[in-house]
Amino acid sequence: MSVLLTVSETISGAAYSDALAGGGTGIDLGSVINGQYCPIISQSANTGAQHVYVRHNATIDPITSLSMFLQNFGVGTGFSYFGAVSAASDRTRILNMGDASASVNANNADGLGGGLHIDMDWQVNSTNQFAAARIGAQHNIFGDSGGAAAGIGRDLATAIAMHVDAMSWNNTGTETDATTPVAGSVGKTGNIVLGDRAHFLMRQFLRTDEVDGGILQVEVVMSYSYTA
Repeated sequence: MSVLLTVSETISGAAYSDALAGGGTGIDLGSVINGQYCPIISQSANTGAQHVYVRHNATIDPITSLSMFLQNFGVGTGFSYFGAVSAASDRTRILNMGDASASVNANNADGLGGGLHIDMDWQVNSTNQFAAARIGAQHNIFGDSGGAAAGIGRDLATAIAMHVDAMSWNNTGTETDATTPVAGSVGKTGNIVLGDRAHFLMRQFLRTDEVDGGILQVEVVMSYSYTA
């Protein structure tokens, strides 16, 4: 049998169903202005992020090799594109933004941060979330090359693996840290060892010198392995 994921905003909530431009549903990160990020609450306090919980419906074995990459909007969902230029252009632009991100400030106070960022530590505090010092570990940026020829998270071969610090379990409504988590592995419901869900945070950063505006749409693909 197939194993299906539920991607939700809360620990046991329904799947994300924000209305998207063009008529589809998914996650709408909102609007972002130059030199900031979205979702945003207080830039000075470094607060605001999109929380994402990922769980599955397998009843015996865990899923493994959970990772993420970007693809053109509409390829997997079949939704109509309604962005500023084209689906391919949006994906390339987001990846390029990430590769050009050079912020040393978690809250983009220097205006040098850009692209789609993920923080894979569900327990991170507001001071440290999306901190530059954690890039390459819990904090990753789609398209970031780190000096290499091409960036991460642009396809399956360069997908970003889910970090061990993202793993938690639903302890009767209270999120609790997995006891012995494994990178990329999410256990069945009630698995306290591996955790029964992955929980990460997302933000879209925008550099101060970014000149192109408009709606950007992209698909975040989650790849994983399972046994039925």
